[in-house]
Amino acid sequence: MANQYQTIESAFVEWRDNPSNAAMDTLIQACQGLVFHYAKLYGGGYSFEDLCQSGYEGLLKGIQNFNSDIGTKFVTYASHCIIGEIRHYVRRESRYYYPGYLESYRERMDKIILDSLDAKEEPISADELAIKLNLQPNAILPVMSAGLVHLGHMELSSIKAKEMESFTLPIEDKLLISKLMYRLTAIQKDVIELLFQKGMTQEEVAKELGLTQKQVSRIKQKSLDKMKNGIKK
Repeated sequence: MANQYQTIESAFVEWRDNPSNAAMDTLIQACQGLVFHYAKLYGGGYSFEDLCQSGYEGLLKGIQNFNSDIGTKFVTYASHCIIGEIRHYVRRESRYYYPGYLESYRERMDKIILDSLDAKEEPISADELAIKLNLQPNAILPVMSAGLVHLGHMELSSIKAKEMESFTLPIEDKLLISKLMYRLTAIQKDVIELLFQKGMTQEEVAKELGLTQKQVSRIKQKSLDKMKNGIKK
């Protein structure tokens, strides 16, 4: 890996000192592995070709805008630009609902990737990323696919925590609950969330939603029955 980065740095210096189409082609070719790495890391459910295209757009911006006076290596700066364009593509293409905690995982992934890049000046591997997130290695790409793939079509079985964390549901249980909640009507979701997430009493929920306590009780039971049936399927 170190040899690859040295090749990139040398190719950039060659282009900077003697700008030409040939030098640019050599530099882009040297950076191909970098673009592919981040396209694969962020590529769950997305077109790899489109991700690479976005990555190359970021690379070109990095080449044009890099200033050695900022005190960092070109490969580090270029990696930030590549990641930025790929993330922009992912956000633009996301079209389906996904739970907030999956978004928090993706935000944590972004932070870990960028922090590692700044600290080590080299890309983090998917296995290293999984360890830091307490996820099984094969969970990274499915988590990254959130938003592009309908929650009901996600490969939930591959998204599992590596170890149980105290006082925290593992991600596979959170995903199951989200999928089951997706089966409920709007009023059923409201009742379940107020009762079990906010800890309100049935009387408080009834007042909040303009229902009777008896209606809340019936809705709660129907909702739980529907969720139980979903687990059995």
